[in-house]
Amino acid sequence: MSARPSIPKLNTPEHHFGAMFLILMTRSPDDETLRAALRLAENAAVAAWALRPEELITLTVEQYRQLLDYTAASTVFDLALFLGGDRKQIRTLMDYIAGVMAEVHARNPSPNSQA
Repeated sequence: MSARPSIPKLNTPEHHFGAMFLILMTRSPDDETLRAALRLAENAAVAAWALRPEELITLTVEQYRQLLDYTAASTVFDLALFLGGDRKQIRTLMDYIAGVMAEVHARNPSPNSQA
């Protein structure tokens, strides 16, 4: 009998712990939905990074993910769970992520874009 696949680690900044706990308690996803939602969130973040606007072109995928996790880890995870981890819904999550990142950039423009 093979072991059940492990659930991927949630990279959650400390200030999102409370929200993540509430999301897990209220949505109560089964293991497969949780795995699918985490995969969807990861894939959507990487795809959003690949299609990032010129203003964010200097960010590596790791930097993009760190900034996204810091600003919106709980809301991205919540939306991924709401979508049931359905890979066909990746564009919905990508668009949300792109909107979050655009808002972050608008509030904190890079020094080069403040001309």
